[in-house]
Amino acid sequence: MVASSVLARMSGLRHFVEVAQQKSFRAAADRLNIAPSAVSKQIRNLEEHLGVELFLRDRGRAGLELTEAGQILLYRCASVMNELAIARDEMNELKGLQRGHLRLGVNEVIASDLLPGILRDLHRNFPHLQYTIIVENTPAIVKRLHEGDVDIGLGYNFPSSPDLEVLAVLHRNTYLITGLDHPLAQRRKVRLEEIAGEKFILPDSSVSLHHLIQDALVRARVDVRVIMHTNSFTLLRQMVQEGLGVSMVIGRFLQTKREQLAFIGVDSPGFTHKPLSCCRAAGRTPTSSSIAFAASIKALFAQYGGETLQRGDRGERL
Repeated sequence: MVASSVLARMSGLRHFVEVAQQKSFRAAADRLNIAPSAVSKQIRNLEEHLGVELFLRDRGRAGLELTEAGQILLYRCASVMNELAIARDEMNELKGLQRGHLRLGVNEVIASDLLPGILRDLHRNFPHLQYTIIVENTPAIVKRLHEGDVDIGLGYNFPSSPDLEVLAVLHRNTYLITGLDHPLAQRRKVRLEEIAGEKFILPDSSVSLHHLIQDALVRARVDVRVIMHTNSFTLLRQMVQEGLGVSMVIGRFLQTKREQLAFIGVDSPGFTHKPLSCCRAAGRTPTSSSIAFAASIKALFAQYGGETLQRGDRGERL
């Protein structure tokens, strides 16, 4: 069992220890202040993951009894709890983030554009903080959040789910991007019909924007000359800057490096505001470093007119 898998099931282990000590799902639920069905589900998920039964559930018994496998797990959990106590003491030594580790999952366009400035400011305030940055698409980031591999996810199109806590949201427009010498570069808005026949650099089909663009072009009955597919927005923007073709992106931060690109609004009902979201897994105590990062994101989004959510709000608010 890999470390990330264990961490993702820490709540299940805590429920298991409580049930083993109380010998009752209901008594354990009362102590944990949650519903008995939630405790039962956590134990069932833990048993399915381990491939063993942890409790004897014969109705004739006075209370739940551990199986042999359950006894082994309870014994091992004692050392886990001891390590958690040590970890708690170490975390108390953070004292304003004098040390710590921030693990982020971000989309590539955010990693190359928005993130460097935020991390620069964090490093200035907390010079001993360490970082692990994972650059992936949104479904992969959601998976890492659930498995405990990253503390915070930052990207587009996070699913509405009670398992995700949404910390901040910024709704962003879709833009046509061109080189500065392109005939459309001085326009504030264009209609899709005006890019018919243009050489086009299209995001790869693994990127959600690919389908948004394709659907809008089909509805508008507009044909473009696709000359490149790529899942890299960094490359896509560079190729547009070099004059290879035009493309479309969501939003226009470009804080750390002013590229030679024109951003032109797209006048089409097919393009809705797309949310850039900062999320973490629901139900977990946030680290001090992730709280500091979320505060930076909320402040930045507020500058751009973003919607910030209070702790406890969930993805279904989007």
